[in-house]
Amino acid sequence: MAFSSVKFLFLFLPLFLVIYYAIPYRLKNVTILIFSLVMVFSFDNLSAIVLFFSLGMNYSFGRLIHNKGRFWAIALGISMNVALLSVFKYHHLLTELIFSLVGICPGPATTMHMLSSFVLPVGISFYTFRLISYLVDIHRKKTEPEYNFIDFAVCFAFFPLLLAGPIARYIDLKNELRTRRLSFIQIALGIERFIIGLGLKVLIANALGTVADQVFSMPADHLSTPMAWLGLVSYTMQIFFDFAGYTGMAIGLGMMTGFTFPENFNYPYISKNIREFWRRWHMTLSSWLRDYVFLPVAYYYSKKWKKETYFRMDTNDILYTIATLVTFVICGFWHGSSLTFLLWGLYYGFFMIMEQVFLKRALHRLWIPLQHLYAMVVIMGGWVLFRSSNMDQAVHFYDKLIVFSKGSGAVNSYISFFTVNRETFITLVCAIILSTPLMSIINKRIIARSTASHWIGPAYSLLRLGFLFFLLLISLTFVAAQTYNPFIYFRF
Repeated sequence: MAFSSVKFLFLFLPLFLVIYYAIPYRLKNVTILIFSLVMVFSFDNLSAIVLFFSLGMNYSFGRLIHNKGRFWAIALGISMNVALLSVFKYHHLLTELIFSLVGICPGPATTMHMLSSFVLPVGISFYTFRLISYLVDIHRKKTEPEYNFIDFAVCFAFFPLLLAGPIARYIDLKNELRTRRLSFIQIALGIERFIIGLGLKVLIANALGTVADQVFSMPADHLSTPMAWLGLVSYTMQIFFDFAGYTGMAIGLGMMTGFTFPENFNYPYISKNIREFWRRWHMTLSSWLRDYVFLPVAYYYSKKWKKETYFRMDTNDILYTIATLVTFVICGFWHGSSLTFLLWGLYYGFFMIMEQVFLKRALHRLWIPLQHLYAMVVIMGGWVLFRSSNMDQAVHFYDKLIVFSKGSGAVNSYISFFTVNRETFITLVCAIILSTPLMSIINKRIIARSTASHWIGPAYSLLRLGFLFFLLLISLTFVAAQTYNPFIYFRF
């Protein structure tokens, strides 16, 4: 039951909000937990069972780590979480490894049956990372464990955060679990944020996703170079507005219920380099990897090495290189277990290292538009790996992007006729504009002028209210009419 589904928008969400606002404060967390579990069960029973097990396990480990304070307790807690994630997300790799160790070569039918019997529990990647940070923060004495299991479960199973992030930490939400206040302004802002997120997802991400899927599903040797670039640009915008739209809806739902969730995006496509991109893209994941992977790895090796020069690199550069590679290997595998995701992580690790160690001064000397061009070429090159189902497809797609090809006229005409039209290009132009801070700047300037005028403020507020109502109406119409409504990050 995705946030942009008919069941969620027309049944689940209205029912939840009516009950949530009507009941006494002491029952609000119970209501949240019940509705969150209903949503999980709507996907499959396995997801609910795994979530229950993970919550119970980490609730116990949190108290154990706090009471014992031993290294083995935190090591065991992290290992259990990683093992649980690995069983469901990387079972095919583990299966192949076990078969190779015992010398068994199962047939394709047997292997496919074993793989199909495993279903990835919804949201497991996101809540596993959040639970690991909870245990580590207790071990680091940044917080105490949560003793109320209902509050604990609400923190990690609340449905806006459960399905696809943002990766909100317990230390950021713990005060609001007991003492949060609702105001009309906060609820109104939450509704506005939800509507805008829904519009970005339904009207932009879904429309461009149709083009991207058509292009990437066709044999690469049949595609023309212009069509390949159109598919890549469409996917570049689709994945941003898909995830940013979902995040906006999640943050809006949090505001409507009294919670403040962290922001996840800050116009990543205006970045001038890859380091800046990762400070703007999926910011909660980036900060999580920094605090719980990069910094611990760098600190561990810093204690072992003296400050000297090795291979014409000083110790700080070597530590950065090692920590960055470890971080982005984990980032790649977190997204998926295929070779393309591993190479996607190494791809970004390579550019992060090059910018920090070798190209820092050279990049800053470039003309700023060239810096943006460099960043976007690298980012879009990474999306080819991310979107491709295997390395062969990625290699062929790169070839089409670089070496001009007319492709197959019949195939390109077919795609153009069914998916590429005037509305596609209008949507693409709107997506490019909205991926920059232009509209935000205009909004701030209008608000600034409204303070000096008696009529601009009310007129702008009325216009804004009318736009939101129209956006909600058209988005709901598209939701009711469309059958194509994926959420890219649900599979992670």
